[in-house]
Formats: sequence, C-alpha cells, structure tokens
Amino acid sequence: MARVALPSRWASALTRQRGPLRTYQWLWLLLCTAGALIVAAPRILSQPLIYTSSASVQADARHRGGLFNGGQPNADYRAVESIAIELLRYLPEGEAPRYRTLGSPQLGVRYEPQADGSVRVVAVGGSPAQAQRLADDAAEAMARSIRAAGGREVFRVLTGSYLVNALQQGTAPATPFEAQLRTIFLNDAFPLSKPPDPDARRITVAQLDAETISDLARALEVRDVELSKIDLPALQARIRSAGIDCRAELAAQGARAPEPCLAEQRLISGLGAIRQAIELLDTPFAPAQPAGVYRSAAAAPGAEIARYTAPLLALATLVGLAFGAAGVAVDRSAGVMAKLREIWAYRELIVNLVLRDMRVRYKGSALGYLWTQLAPLLLMLVFWFVFSRLLSSSISMFPVFLIIGLLVWNFCNEAVVGGARSVLDNANLIKKVFFPREVLPLVSVLASLLNFVLSLPMMFVLMALVQLGTLGRLNFAWTIAYLPVLLIIQSILLAGLALLMSALAVRFRDFVHLIGILMQFWFFLTPVVYAIDSFNTTVLGVPLAQALRWLNPMASLIEFYREILYGQAVSAPNVPTPGLPALTSVLRVLVTAVSILAAGYWFFQRRSGSFGEDI
Repeated sequence: MARVALPSRWASALTRQRGPLRTYQWLWLLLCTAGALIVAAPRILSQPLIYTSSASVQADARHRGGLFNGGQPNADYRAVESIAIELLRYLPEGEAPRYRTLGSPQLGVRYEPQADGSVRVVAVGGSPAQAQRLADDAAEAMARSIRAAGGREVFRVLTGSYLVNALQQGTAPATPFEAQLRTIFLNDAFPLSKPPDPDARRITVAQLDAETISDLARALEVRDVELSKIDLPALQARIRSAGIDCRAELAAQGARAPEPCLAEQRLISGLGAIRQAIELLDTPFAPAQPAGVYRSAAAAPGAEIARYTAPLLALATLVGLAFGAAGVAVDRSAGVMAKLREIWAYRELIVNLVLRDMRVRYKGSALGYLWTQLAPLLLMLVFWFVFSRLLSSSISMFPVFLIIGLLVWNFCNEAVVGGARSVLDNANLIKKVFFPREVLPLVSVLASLLNFVLSLPMMFVLMALVQLGTLGRLNFAWTIAYLPVLLIIQSILLAGLALLMSALAVRFRDFVHLIGILMQFWFFLTPVVYAIDSFNTTVLGVPLAQALRWLNPMASLIEFYREILYGQAVSAPNVPTPGLPALTSVLRVLVTAVSILAAGYWFFQRRSGSFGEDI
C-alpha cells in the first residue's frame, strides 16, 4: 500500500520544535477540522437524490456548418446553446414554467458538442421520469434553436427581397405572409445581427423547400418566446414602475405618447404579426422525425447517482486536518502564535481605534450612525434607476440583487482604501507609541466589517419588502446561516490586501492616489451590478465568466453571498431560489484568501522596519 507523507519542508517544520504539540496547537487542529465539517456538511448532507438521462441532437452539414470551426464549437454555437436553455426555461406547464428551478443541483441540463457535429444532451432530475422528460425537452429545444439559427438568415433574405421590390414597384404586399413580414419589419420586432441585403430577385415563401420553411418557422417561434416571455414583460414592468398609464397616454397624445408606451405598442403589434406568420407557414415542429435537424429519444435512467456522503465528509475532515497541520507548521517555523499574542495584548488599542474610526466617519452629521443604513440604500436606488430604467435590466427582484452586491463591495472598497492609507494617516501615532504596526491596516478591515454588519438589518428589511411586493410572501432561506463563513473568508482576503497596500503606500506615496483608480477598475471587473453569467465571450479560449471567477476572488465572493441570500440571477417573472455555493469554489477562494494574507503579511513585515524613516 502506498504511504502518504507530508512534503519534506512541512515535515521538518513540524519537527523543528522538539516535544509534543502544545495545547493551543491541538485546539487549532480541532478547530480546523470542526470548521471544515461545519462548512462542508450542509452542502454534502443536503444533496438530493438525482437521476441522469441523455439524448442526442443530429444536424446535417447545412445546419451545423456555421456552428463549428475545425470541429470545435464557435461563438454562434454558444449563442444557439444559450437560446436552447432560454427556451427550456420558459417552456410552459399550464400557467407556470415547467422547469422553474432549472439550474439547481436537482434539475439541470448540459449540452456536449461531439466531434461528428452532433450534440449530446445530459439531463439531471429528481426522479427517473423527470430526468427523461427534461432530456427530451432539452434535445427538442436544441434542435429548434439550431433550426432557428438558419431561419434567421432566411428571414433576412426575405426581408431584403421584399424591401427592394417594394421600393421599386411601390405596390402593396403580394401575399399574406409578406404583409406580416412588412409589419414585423416596421415594428422592429425581429432584430437581425446585420441588416438585410438588397436583393432585386423576387423571393417568396412559396419558392422555399420544406426544410427552409421549417427553419424560418422555428426562428419565428423562438422570437415569439423572446418577445412574450422576456422583452414585453420587462418593458411592461418598467412602465408600471414609472407609473405611466399607457392606455390613457396613447388615447390622449397618440404618436406623441411617452416612448415606453410606443415601444410597447410596437412590440405587441410585432408579436401579433409573428404569430400570424407562423400560422401562415403551417409547419408544425416534429423534432423526433429524421430530417435536417432531429433528436433521438432519451434513454430511461438507471439507478440514482451515488451521493458519496461518507467519503465526502471524510474528505472534508482530511482537508480540515491538512489546513490545521499547515498552520501548525507555519507556527512552529515562524512563531505565529507569539505574534498573535502580541497583537491580542493590544486589543484595547484596536477597539479604541475601531471606535475612533466610526466616530470620525460620522462626526458632525445629523443622522450619525443611521448613514450605515441610508448610504448603501441610496446608492442602490441610484444604480436601480440607471440599470432598470435607463439600461433596461430584466433581472428578477433587481433591488435585492443590487443591494447584496453593493454592500459586499463597499466592505471591500472601504477596507482596501482605508488600509492603504492606515499607516500614513497614523504617522504621529507610530512615532510616539510602540505597538505592532500591523494593527493599523487590521483596524481598517475591522472598522469596515463593523460598518458592513451594521448595514445588514437594512438589507434584510429591503429583501422582505421586495419579496412581499413580488411574491406576496417572505422567501428567506436557511442558507442565510452560511453568512458568517463568507464573512470570515472575505475578512481574511481583505486583511491580506490591506497589509500589502499599506506597505506599498508607505514606499510609493503616489500609490495612495492610484488606489482609487484601481478600485474603480476592479469594481467593473466584479459582478456588483450585473450577472457574471451574462457574458458569452471568451478570452484565450476560456469563457470570460469562468476567467473572472478564477482571477477575481471578489467576483466569486459576491456570487456566494447572492447564492445564499438571493439565488442565481434569473429574468423576471422567474423567482430566484437561494442555495449553497459549490464546496470546490469555496475552497478555491479560501486558499486564495489565505495565500494573499500570507503574501501581504510577509511583505508588510519586510517593510515595517523602515516605516519610521519613510514617514
């Protein structure tokens, strides 16, 4: 049997101090093990029973040609896949969506492009029947989306032909379909990636073969879903929030009515024309019938997927022990506990400095500490007005989505900016009194943490009001209990950054002026006011959303906060469902935070000896 051993450096560090482990080191190991289990157990034990089923989508060379480059899926394929998931999300079951919780651990779908141009569809469901049905529906959605990609080009060609002939001959539409085509075009109800090409040839639907007509019908069906389920409801929600009575405005002012009312009228007219055009084409979709694009039926699932509860709990225990052992190794080699005891001896100074920071921050203001509640609320209202009213964001329960991201980011921004200035702003104190210099950037982090905690009641009140207004009931989840875990991880990350930035600011004074610009840049790279999954672009072949998660720990942290308090971002009228973040993602961010803390503290210690001379 293979023997598991610690790396030689760790082993030597562990044995450098003679004798058994000290009491506090045993307590540290116990704390790390218990902490790992506390963090991991809720996610492991709440794993639902799930089943998988798979189907496939076949497409001929004509339909798959534009979706692959050298056998690899391109941007057009990713757009087709995104539309397929959108169709699946809005698939009706009576008055409600059939897959309301799509994307949860118990209900999901994955598309896997194959080398031969086919697409394998893997579905996960809470029962065998649900998994099989989801696989069939997902395969049908992909087949429809692939056909719609070709149909949009057909629509563009037909529109170009009609426009040229209408300009040259000036006659009314020759066929009922051309009449609907004209209405769709005039109301801008079918946006195209590029404008129609002028074509003097008389091209009509009657000249198209059955496959092309089917593609055109699917493109119109997809646009029907986008208009009726996304675009029109989002516009109507903005009209309601603005308090505009479009019926009265249109009756009184006609073409001079407010633009949102005119836009709603155009979309309604265009949607009606699209539905009329679909009826005129009279081409029902038969996804299982072998043709240019079709799906194979999903296989019945076998046994449920093993959850591996005991092995995962054992793995969490081992990870906690390994983390604790690393801490003991560092303590024995670098004397971490001695430094912590020194900082603890100055706990009264830390408390006084934190309270002083809070008093100075709100000194002279009439509302005082109420600004911990009002400042983020007012900032949220500004972003809500800009993104929901001017930029037309359709994210469900957008105020809750915003306030979570803004509070978490404000904690980060205040801690890093304040930490960068902490040593310079306390230069007189450093020259007069001896104390551990790392206290100053840590005070900045603790003051920002206190400010964040004081803002939480306002956030919960806002969440309750939005939930009551949207759902008619409260929708708080038990996952809120995970909040302290995220606070600890973020505090570790920010402590490392504050230590690093404060040392840099002493060495390079211009860095104090640069930090504000860097934080603004970091703000836009972090999903504070947008959903990170809204990006469909890639960087060096890697999806941009994935790159941001891996390279920007704050992006992942804000997603974690939203996951436990709000859920995954969905479009209205869908309702987000809170859940727990993936353990692997939490572990990745924790390792990143601890690494940044270690690097920041090392650099701070290297530079702190010359602080007296530099300041």
